Amino acid sequence: MPAVQTAAPLSRDLTINGIGLSVVGIVGLVASIVVLGGSTTRVVIPWIIVVVVLSLAQVVVGGGWLRNTIDTAPDAPRDLVIESSSEQLRRAGLPTIVALALLLLALLAVAPFAPIVAGLAMGAGATDLRSRSWITGDEESRGVTILRATTPLPFATSRAQMWVRASTDQSA
Repeated sequence: MPAVQTAAPLSRDLTINGIGLSVVGIVGLVASIVVLGGSTTRVVIPWIIVVVVLSLAQVVVGGGWLRNTIDTAPDAPRDLVIESSSEQLRRAGLPTIVALALLLLALLAVAPFAPIVAGLAMGAGATDLRSRSWITGDEESRGVTILRATTPLPFATSRAQMWVRASTDQSA
């Protein structure tokens, strides 16, 4: 018997990741300022540089691929199983937990590196929220829901199969 293919709404994945990683980035910025003795210049400037560079790099590299994939995504198969909201939160929230663990490790072991880790989280979160914004607009204008295949490996979803399903289709 073939494995059942599952998918989740892409905009919800991006919301979960975007909010979670952005919170880690902001909390990391504040924690870095406290741990490094209030030296805002040593913390804020590297954090801003990392956020801007990562955000621009992801928009330039990842944005084009994602837009092309969505524009050419086939219709979702009728037997595609949509992941529940709670399963999606557990799966999509894992990168936030990993980012938080890395931030804590940096704060405890190599505090001057913590603003960079926090900036990486914030840059990735901001990019996900920006992508969610244009994907939601695209979904509304086309009257579809964009679905992405799920995998038990949370970091292997970036180039997973995508489908579209009419928003009026109750099986989504």
